[in-house]
Amino acid sequence: MELKNVSRYSPDNMPYGHGVQYFKSEEGQDFYESLNLFTKKYTLCIEPDTGIIRSMAEDVSTLYPAGFTVVDVDELPGGVDISGGWLFDGQKVVPRIPTQGEFVAKAKREKAELMQMASIAIAPLQDAVDLDMATDAEKTSLLAWKKYRVLLNRVDISKTLDVAWPEAPKR
Repeated sequence: MELKNVSRYSPDNMPYGHGVQYFKSEEGQDFYESLNLFTKKYTLCIEPDTGIIRSMAEDVSTLYPAGFTVVDVDELPGGVDISGGWLFDGQKVVPRIPTQGEFVAKAKREKAELMQMASIAIAPLQDAVDLDMATDAEKTSLLAWKKYRVLLNRVDISKTLDVAWPEAPKR
């Protein structure tokens, strides 16, 4: 069963009362009147254009279908979730392969987090050196963290899907 591009609407006759939200597919099928047509074990709310799974349940009536296409399937692969890494390909649920842009965006976020971690480690060590209070261990650690930050800054995240991050110094 499939209900495409489900949206909210106000039916002339409200069989479940006025405090209920009503939904229909782009073909005009009422969601609640279609519940018994979902006969497979799992029901999914997927993005209409991409098939990305955004919600799933064994009881179709628990889903909020507005803005989604609703489909049902008999099986789900192990590890399936609604975080955006899975999609319904028209027949079954499969892992989604992220785009190059998504890989780059993820690498940018990771690089920023690693740079921030290095800067946080460097700050007190640099203070100790600047105030002529640093131990030999602190001076060595400062140098290691600065080298790490330089190497990290040089990582080109736009050319590969598998980024080779430099190893951070031990704290």
